[in-house]
Amino acid sequence: MSAARAKRLAELKALRASGKKRLSTYEVEDEGSIYDEVDEEGYKKVVRKRLDEDDFVVDDNGEGYADDGREVWNEDQVEYSESDDDDLPVRGKAAKRKREEEKERKEKQNNGISKYFNSAALAAPKPKPVATAEDEAFMADLLGDVDTNILPSRVPTKNILKSDTRRKVRILSPPLSEKSQTSKPRLRGKGEDTPIPPKQDLDMDFDDDGGTLPLGGDDDNVPMSDAALPSSPITKAVERRSFKTEAADIKEEEDEDEDMMDVAQATGHLDNKSSSVNMAGSKPPRKIKKLPYPSPTSSSPPRAPADVEATWDNVTSKLNVLSSPATEKVSFGKVRAQDVVEEDGGFQFFWLDYTEVNGSLCLFGKVKNKKTDSYVSAFVKVDNILRKLFFLPREYRTKNGHSTDEEVDMEDVYQEVDGMMTRLKVGMHKIKPCTRKYAFELPNIPKEGDYLKLLYPYDKPVLPMDTTGETFSHVFGTNTALFEQFVMWKRIMGPCWLNIGEADFTAANNASWCKFECQVSKPNSITTIPDSDLETPPLTLMSLSFRTQLNVKENKQEILVASARIYENVSLPETTPPEKMPCKTFTVMRPSGTSYPIGIEAEVKKQRGVYLLEKNEQFLLSKFLALFERMDPDIIMGHQLQEVDLGILLNRMKEKKTPGWSRVGRLKRSEWPKNFNRGGGFFADRHLIAGRMMCDLANDMGKSLMLKCQSWSLTEMCQLYLSDDHIRSELDNEAALKTWATTKEGLMKYVTHCEADTYFISALVLRLQMLSLTKVLTNLAGNSWARTLTGTRAERNEYILLHEFHRNKYICPDKYSMKQQKAMEERMEDDDDSTDKKKKEKYKGGLVFEPEKGLYERFVLVMDFNSLYPSIIQEFNICFTTVDRSATAENENEEKVPEVPSSDQEQGILPRLIATLVGRRREVKKLMKDKRATPEQLALWDTKQLALKLTANSMYGCLGYTQSRFYARPLAMLTTFKGREILRSTKDLAESKQLRVIYGDTDSVMINTNMDTISDALKVGEEFKMSVNERYKLLEIDIDNVFRRLLLHAKKKYAAINMTEVDGKYVDKLEVKGLDMKRREYCALSKEVSKRLLDEILSGDDSEVVLGKVHDYLRDVTAQMKDYKIPVQKYVIYTKLSKRPEEYPNKDSMPPVQVALREIARGKTIRPNEVIAYIVTNGDSETANLPPPKRSYPLQDVLKSGSELKPDIEYYLLKQIFPPIERLCAPIPGTDPVRIAECLGLDVRKYQINTSRSSANQTTEIYPLESQIPDSVRFENAARLSLRCRRCGESSIFEGLNSSSKMCTPHGLICLNEACGNTFSTISIVAQVESQIRAQTAKYYEGWLVCDDSSCGNRTRQMSVYGHRCLGPRGRAEGCLGRMNYEYSEKQMYNQLLYFAGLWDVEKAKSVAAKEPGDSKDSIHALAEYNRTRFGTVKGIVDGYLKKCGRQWVEMDSLFKFMVT
Repeated sequence: MSAARAKRLAELKALRASGKKRLSTYEVEDEGSIYDEVDEEGYKKVVRKRLDEDDFVVDDNGEGYADDGREVWNEDQVEYSESDDDDLPVRGKAAKRKREEEKERKEKQNNGISKYFNSAALAAPKPKPVATAEDEAFMADLLGDVDTNILPSRVPTKNILKSDTRRKVRILSPPLSEKSQTSKPRLRGKGEDTPIPPKQDLDMDFDDDGGTLPLGGDDDNVPMSDAALPSSPITKAVERRSFKTEAADIKEEEDEDEDMMDVAQATGHLDNKSSSVNMAGSKPPRKIKKLPYPSPTSSSPPRAPADVEATWDNVTSKLNVLSSPATEKVSFGKVRAQDVVEEDGGFQFFWLDYTEVNGSLCLFGKVKNKKTDSYVSAFVKVDNILRKLFFLPREYRTKNGHSTDEEVDMEDVYQEVDGMMTRLKVGMHKIKPCTRKYAFELPNIPKEGDYLKLLYPYDKPVLPMDTTGETFSHVFGTNTALFEQFVMWKRIMGPCWLNIGEADFTAANNASWCKFECQVSKPNSITTIPDSDLETPPLTLMSLSFRTQLNVKENKQEILVASARIYENVSLPETTPPEKMPCKTFTVMRPSGTSYPIGIEAEVKKQRGVYLLEKNEQFLLSKFLALFERMDPDIIMGHQLQEVDLGILLNRMKEKKTPGWSRVGRLKRSEWPKNFNRGGGFFADRHLIAGRMMCDLANDMGKSLMLKCQSWSLTEMCQLYLSDDHIRSELDNEAALKTWATTKEGLMKYVTHCEADTYFISALVLRLQMLSLTKVLTNLAGNSWARTLTGTRAERNEYILLHEFHRNKYICPDKYSMKQQKAMEERMEDDDDSTDKKKKEKYKGGLVFEPEKGLYERFVLVMDFNSLYPSIIQEFNICFTTVDRSATAENENEEKVPEVPSSDQEQGILPRLIATLVGRRREVKKLMKDKRATPEQLALWDTKQLALKLTANSMYGCLGYTQSRFYARPLAMLTTFKGREILRSTKDLAESKQLRVIYGDTDSVMINTNMDTISDALKVGEEFKMSVNERYKLLEIDIDNVFRRLLLHAKKKYAAINMTEVDGKYVDKLEVKGLDMKRREYCALSKEVSKRLLDEILSGDDSEVVLGKVHDYLRDVTAQMKDYKIPVQKYVIYTKLSKRPEEYPNKDSMPPVQVALREIARGKTIRPNEVIAYIVTNGDSETANLPPPKRSYPLQDVLKSGSELKPDIEYYLLKQIFPPIERLCAPIPGTDPVRIAECLGLDVRKYQINTSRSSANQTTEIYPLESQIPDSVRFENAARLSLRCRRCGESSIFEGLNSSSKMCTPHGLICLNEACGNTFSTISIVAQVESQIRAQTAKYYEGWLVCDDSSCGNRTRQMSVYGHRCLGPRGRAEGCLGRMNYEYSEKQMYNQLLYFAGLWDVEKAKSVAAKEPGDSKDSIHALAEYNRTRFGTVKGIVDGYLKKCGRQWVEMDSLFKFMVT
């Protein structure tokens, strides 16, 4: 033992002996403060200082090495693992106690001092690391495309900026270990070889700090950029990848790129001005595993038979679908400036769309990437566009509203305007004098004069339109839109090539989702390039289709399936058939419940295209947006996209806080607009998708191109405008999700139906040439293509006139907002002479001759003026600049037509513009006659000539449209006046040549030639044509139609056999105008019957033969209807609701409103002007005894399996079949309504036919004879008698001895309450009966009137001075042609009294009982005799009221007065 050891042992023994321990001998030296004591602000400064110091780790993708500047106070908090639980007992009291102790330990640990230091990081529990859809999409292709993330060539090298925002990079992807655990296998299209890795159950460390934030977090706060630092792991990975040499690795990488779908560009914060990247990327493993979907047998939905035939698969299986959208390499990041810029420093840019942001104009379009020889999306921000105002100087200065003798010169105006700008704090502004012309409707404005022109930025305050000053009387251009100012200044006529010069390629970094960005501070450097020099670049089209499900708890539609079909490099016009065009598809779906049906992955693998399974709506939206951005469509197409689907998509993204939501457009946005979802409608949502144009088949533009449609449903559009092998099947979404779509096969049919809709939508758009037509229309008008696609025809007319007048140095009228227009209308209505002004709003339109009705068996010619109103404008030089309208303005309450301009006056701008359009159309039609023209050229020329025709013919419309800024009522009056004058003179000329004009309408006349051959008829027409055309210079009349036979029914209503020339031969074609069969409120069966009758009537056979065929056919149809052999679809009635269903006052009597309310209750959205489809049925067990409106149901309810609903044959025969065919058969001698009713199976003994053939509209109704109608039908709508017991207070319905025999006893009526049984006294019954009679009488005397037009719903107590004419919903005698009838008529009042009297008629009760089988009639007879006196007393009271009712009395002396005088 050493000496030292012995010494220490001795010291220890001495301490023990003294009762002390060695620890007490230790001395602690004071080394000073270990920690610096700082307050919260001081600690922030320390952390900020550390962040500014460079470190050797840029970022580590969440592995834990990156220094965030803060102390790690509790390191072991995140270091426990699965093994921690190994020491705990498995079960029993010890296990419970151990778990409680462990819980207390963790709570104490979490509530320690570290809570106060790491409060920012640990304020909320750490979420579980979940690989988001964006993370998977981004990492899947990051290394393959990161080489495109190169700094712009013109960006100068800068030092990396250190700031407190640099460290706020959110980890976009989890660590490598977690990535392999949470990633899901990709689902490939048919024909791909790479196998899907098997499922594995994996353990996951849910407390690792390196996970992602939850998907619902705010991703807009993530500063990202596209440029990679030279020292970052991304650059190293790119270098490693460029030196790969192994062939196997290369092949495997290519296979992955081909299959990879989930690619998303990292989103960034708009406020990030740094061009550096503070992130690191790591290559994901090739073997991707996933957790199995939670689909245990217990949670699987019950198997249902897939009883729906997927006929749409026959269509989609023939399409040219590429394997997936990832087959081609897609570049991420921005395109380098040197790959776009020309040698002179500028570049060529094809603009497509625009938006306005804080006084700057943002243009979106395409530029050519010279490196790849392809076109990419581009964003150009144009600053410093100046607002242009024109101040009209006064002749004398005014002070305090009074004119003085002081003359005003331009210097005075300059001083006042300059002072005004100074008060508004407008620093930069330019003022100079100029000369301008004015030719519009404001009074006291000189035709030409000197103005002071003011230019100042758009980000400065706007002057009010009514601004005046001491030295100026008017200001023009105060509210001119930024886009309008720009296109007028640069003379840009729609989508075209622009040459952009002096652009800054660094200022607009990451401001948009486009591949190329720049900013232009000098708008002067932007010039247009002639169209002939460059062709329109190819576009990327994407058609979208969604399936939604109602969340009943929140009353919101949620997205189940989102499907897209992409067509790349599409040239306009595209002549390739849609089914042969190459396309790519992707569909993202989620389960409607908690899980998918078992085996859905195997079903997905069988499909063509790409189908992605997501767990919830949040992941669905993220994946959809990632793929949407990758394909970067220029135009999105859809059906009801504008009114329905876009709103749902935007709302769901906002609700789910979807990161990078602004990718639905092309402008990056960090926050949702404050006015979103506050009544802005589609045009408010349109700003969110700026940069991508929307083509909707169901908006105004789509409807204008598909005039054959009635409901404008996608199924109807496909049926009418696509070939027979492109038939779409209609599905009941709600029923499908509850029945057949719950199996794996049924669910795939449901999803493929959505995917097939994307093809039908794109096929319709391409077949109708909707895109090319709207582009040409936009190029003619000079407005925005996106606005043209919405169907704004009035705006197109405005812009073409704006361009024309602007070129000629005219000051154009200012645009009034909707609020300003409403305010002006209210001021007009408040004027004392508002009645005169209301009359003034309407002026005489086209002239319509009274038709000579009948059936014409010989040839009839229709002579039509070509483009009458545009031709009149040219013929008589009618223009704002030529017609003197001062006299009309002075006598505005008089209907005075202006004088026609003199012949020596210079041609006006409007006639010259129309002449230019007409001349260009002639030239195009000449080109179309070239036999060497290619199909593409013919399609383009046909589109151009149609656009020119539509534009020229619509120019007159802006003159008479009150909402147009070019509204000029005197010019519209003069145009229509000359039209009426020309039509009268044409008729007079025909009659002078012994020709008979049987009808005329606005711009055409019908001439009965009395010729039996077409050659003789054409000869007459050619002679008459020459006689008319000799009278005019530009007006031309021509033979429009040759009718072999004509049934002329009424004004604007006729049917004829039209002779059309096809390949040199004349072919018969039925032409129908205005008849019932052309109206949507008649079902397909009614139209089919009417067409068959027309074919017979116009066949040329003898009238007796025709009548025999007609009657036989009607009997056959009736038999088929009663046997239910006619398909249910033919009974569907379409009705358009002009307002919301709940806003109709008489909704109970309107079938479409009842159906709409039922649909709303199911979660469907019904908007104004929506077309409702329904069938009037016999009803089910609950509604069988209700009136027809309550028995009306949509088609899917009738077709539903197990449904008891069948069409009400009696209703359809009376309301749908009889009225139109009676009107059609009226001109045929030998027939009458009674015979027609008999053929339809109606009992003619019970009906009298009231036919007013002398009336203009020939309305025919069938009125039942009162005496023949059973009481159950006659008194169906009568109010029931309710008797209240005075003892118990309960009420009982008494319906007579036969129906309410339980209430009757030999001692009178008793209370039905078993606990009461009180007998009603006679005086009590009399009092209650008389009270209810008076209530009904009061209701009758209220005199409410209702309109018989179901789409109007007007209800009022005011009688119109027009008699029974409806005044319309606004009370202006416009917008409705219905008739007003009493809501509670005399007949109803009379029937009510008869019903009350019949309740107490004992003889009637005995006669009814005698017809009933059984012993009940004896008891009825006995009760009748016992109560005869009591009932007689009550009946006497009712009879007293009946005697006062004049309806039961007939004045015989007045009827037979003619016999005695």
